[in-house]
Amino acid sequence: MSVLGGWFQQIALSWLVYRLTGSMFLLGLTGFLLQIPYLLLGPFTGTLVDRVSRFWMLVVTDLILAALALTLAAMAFMHVEDIRAYLLIATLIGIASAFELPARQSLFVALVDDDRTLLPSVIALSAVIFNAARMVGPALAGGLLLLLPEAWCFLINALSFTGIIGALFAMKLPEQPPPPVRSPDVKPASFVESVTFLNTLPAVRYLLPMTASLGFFGVTYVQQMPSIADTFFGGSSGMVGFLMSGAGVGALSAAFFLSMQRGTARQAKLVTIAPFITGIGLIAFALSRSLPLSYILLALISCSIMLTTASTNVLVQQSVPDAWRGRAIGLYSMSFQGTAPIGNVLAGALASWIGLSATLALNGAAILIAAVLLRWRLADNPGALTDTARPREAGE
Repeated sequence: MSVLGGWFQQIALSWLVYRLTGSMFLLGLTGFLLQIPYLLLGPFTGTLVDRVSRFWMLVVTDLILAALALTLAAMAFMHVEDIRAYLLIATLIGIASAFELPARQSLFVALVDDDRTLLPSVIALSAVIFNAARMVGPALAGGLLLLLPEAWCFLINALSFTGIIGALFAMKLPEQPPPPVRSPDVKPASFVESVTFLNTLPAVRYLLPMTASLGFFGVTYVQQMPSIADTFFGGSSGMVGFLMSGAGVGALSAAFFLSMQRGTARQAKLVTIAPFITGIGLIAFALSRSLPLSYILLALISCSIMLTTASTNVLVQQSVPDAWRGRAIGLYSMSFQGTAPIGNVLAGALASWIGLSATLALNGAAILIAAVLLRWRLADNPGALTDTARPREAGE
């Protein structure tokens, strides 16, 4: 319910910004403000998750996100047209989301406390939920926007948070162990020290640069979708929802596949293959003006991105001690969600200068280069990623 409402809000906010301004740059700026807090706050949010109650941190952030959605609805109902007000709310949503993601994902391990080999399936099932909503949410939002103003999408999202908050209070989670007691002479690990330790894990050292490339170059098409629908196909908000549902089909298929994997051997292979599909798919999508072909290409692009990022998330979480889980997830979110806003702004500016097709094609070429570099780095250590198959315990 909550993720479905989130897609309603994302599509409505993008369409509202584009309707009020007609600016591809401001579309990119909106995506920047929604996601830049993942990069700027990642060092703090990951550490905080490891030191406070993850349950209550998640409840509080969800309540804040619901209040912000209500604010958006009120502004839209009152026909506020000052784009700066919407950009401010987008910034606050991004800040709250930067705290919500590591808190939520760090609770996954508590759900399979008796059998850590199920953790890959839990992470993948979370992706199934996200992408099931992604498949139908944009299409439903696009259809709703044909009948009603954007305010109703914001209101639906605010109400949808009752689903996730109710689910949280219905669960019986084990007690989160308190952080280890430190000597007064020993300072907590700094961000640089935390990164230095996490970088000793092969999944972090080899895969997060590839994930950062996908965040920077691979997902910018999402924020530019209103412009793509208008420029490539002469479509309206309904076309935006239709194209986004194609991306949802691809990502959902990948998530279902990953949810059936126990262990990490297959994920270790997929992360070196799927990025090539992403790069080639983006170049082909940039050249396509056939709606059915573009739909299929979006499905392939989204499927391959999901295979890479979800597999990386699995490999990182499976290899990290519990005491470092929040910081590892924070670093992962910095590499993917954190790089996306910079890519959104640059892609928006570049598209205004050289056009959408050229921008999408250049992004695809950049991902292909990153994929080649990953294969080259792993060539000297082919067994590096399979070393993550055994869950690490605290103290290792």
